[in-house]
Amino acid sequence: MEKSTIIIFTAKLARNLLKNGFTIVDIKPDRTDEDGKRSVFIFKKEKDIEEVIKGYEKN
Repeated sequence: MEKSTIIIFTAKLARNLLKNGFTIVDIKPDRTDEDGKRSVFIFKKEKDIEEVIKGYEKN
């Protein structure tokens, strides 16, 4: 079964996805951050979101 969400670990990429019209589902604390300062961003897995992420990572 395919997941219906994608977890984003950087605020910069999350902001880019929001500006491109993708839907954020939730924001949660990053459990791997010992200081408890970082967050992860959960986005709905929508059409073309993976292509936008891959294009962003190339830059």
